[in-house]
Amino acid sequence: MKKKLLSGSFWMMMGSILSRILGIIYLIPWLMMMGSLEQRNAAQAIFNSAYTPYALFLVLSQSGFPSSIARQIAEYNSENKFRNSLRVFKYGMMVMLGMGIISGVIFWVTAPWIAATSPVVSVKATTITIRCCVPALVILPPMSLIRGFFQGNSDMQPYGISQLWEQLMRVIFIIATTFVIMEVFHGSYLKAVNYSTFAAFVGAVFSLLYLVYHGFKKRNEYREMYDASLPADNNHIPTIFKNIIHDAIPFVVIGSAITIFQFVDQMTFKTISVNLMGMPLKTARDLFTYFSANPNKITAVVISLTTAISETSLPLLAQKQSRKETGSVLSQNIELNLACLIPASILLAILSWEVNGIFFDFQKLGSQLMSFALINSIILALFMNFFTAVQSMGFQRYAVKKFGVGILLKIALQTPAIYFFGAFGPTLATSVAFGLVTLDVYLMLRRNYIQKGQLKYASKILKINIVLLAITFIINKLIKIFFIPESKISAFIYCVVIAGAFGIAYLAALKKTNLLGVIFGTTEDDSAQTDEDIILEPAADFELQNDEQAAGEHFAPEDLNAPLKNDNQTEETSVSTRKEDYKKKRKSRKPKGKHFA
Repeated sequence: MKKKLLSGSFWMMMGSILSRILGIIYLIPWLMMMGSLEQRNAAQAIFNSAYTPYALFLVLSQSGFPSSIARQIAEYNSENKFRNSLRVFKYGMMVMLGMGIISGVIFWVTAPWIAATSPVVSVKATTITIRCCVPALVILPPMSLIRGFFQGNSDMQPYGISQLWEQLMRVIFIIATTFVIMEVFHGSYLKAVNYSTFAAFVGAVFSLLYLVYHGFKKRNEYREMYDASLPADNNHIPTIFKNIIHDAIPFVVIGSAITIFQFVDQMTFKTISVNLMGMPLKTARDLFTYFSANPNKITAVVISLTTAISETSLPLLAQKQSRKETGSVLSQNIELNLACLIPASILLAILSWEVNGIFFDFQKLGSQLMSFALINSIILALFMNFFTAVQSMGFQRYAVKKFGVGILLKIALQTPAIYFFGAFGPTLATSVAFGLVTLDVYLMLRRNYIQKGQLKYASKILKINIVLLAITFIINKLIKIFFIPESKISAFIYCVVIAGAFGIAYLAALKKTNLLGVIFGTTEDDSAQTDEDIILEPAADFELQNDEQAAGEHFAPEDLNAPLKNDNQTEETSVSTRKEDYKKKRKSRKPKGKHFA
């Protein structure tokens, strides 16, 4: 099981992280070609004002469906029903194509309103830029469903490589067109921004071509699975559509969570800062660039670490297995996240002056906002990880309820946070809202699935990170007394030296404590160690007391209230098992009260 998790995580990380690295490296030449600082800030604000709602529409139209398809295919394949998997994929593709077209039309129509409420100076120019994203919105949803099909078959390689193809061709198109417009023809930076957003469509086309090619290579393997499969169930087409959409909606909501919060910042920051606080529009635009547009590109790389692990865990958690095995997958998931996420985010936060200078400008406030956003990206990453896990286990209703609480907290905190903390306010409000609901979900998983002794390496990982990161922070401060990098080359060299030294020390510490092999799967875990976990046991499942009355077919709260089995019992916790058990129990209940004999 761990080998599947690690192998899948490798391909997911490679594709997700490298594609995001490409997505920020191109900013260096792209912003240099934009001209003055004023034009660079304007270009970033317009690009981000178009790209954030585009990403939201894209996530709403695609993110939940590939995850839902992957989970259903994993279930069908575990029951030797590959023909059912193909039927789900076929009708899912029809849904996704329709979603792409509908999203494109809505995005085109709402573009003027989105531009008017965004922190930009030119509403007309932003409207055109937003509409340049429409072609990508149409093609990306069906393409993402093909990735979901491969993911459900535990084939993560095409998922990762297709992301690389998409990002690589997108970046090449952006740099090439911007160079021609700005350097050859000395045109407007607004035109360059428009072509840069259209580049998403170019990248999607190349990614789709690779996925089709990979599927063609695997046709013999799929033919064998088809021949060995049990006959397809006689489900009616409307039933298949209903199941796909009904199962995907919670994945859509949770998959778009981070983008929704960023969109809330985009829609509210101008109103609060300019209309309520009297801030100049250009100042609001620049601050929006510093706390949202710039950091989001860096934090996306950090969050992709945990996204790769959580997406790989999805089919493993959907399979039939005991509570102990489910807890084992969750524990490995958490430990991998802590081992990768904590050092990446905090180290980048320590080097925020250099990171901000390399990709954007050497600016004090910008680097402070970058550091704050990187630290808070830990909360965002853990949110995505835990919420993806509970959905994979069949608790979609529970996840959506908790996310709803998070949204309400974010909206309630937004105005006072911006008023008292300025540009730091939106990030702070997001962190508090995400943090509280994430902690709540983690405690539920601890109570019901993660057994004593399974999460035994988390405390060691945290201790190693605290010590090494504290040393790195002190060394960085001491060096800054005598030397502060102020050019992109010197900042890059400085980052390579500090990060390289930290990486060597970190790997050495993991190896010396025998954590390196266990966490990353090169050695077997035969230890009987029972170190204390990082958070104490909570008291009761108070958040689930009323869920039984409101439970739908996707949520069986009695699974969570049931006592844990011992190691020799093998209670199945797959999604289908939870649904069947819940339906049987509801049928067996007899109504009581004065109106019944």
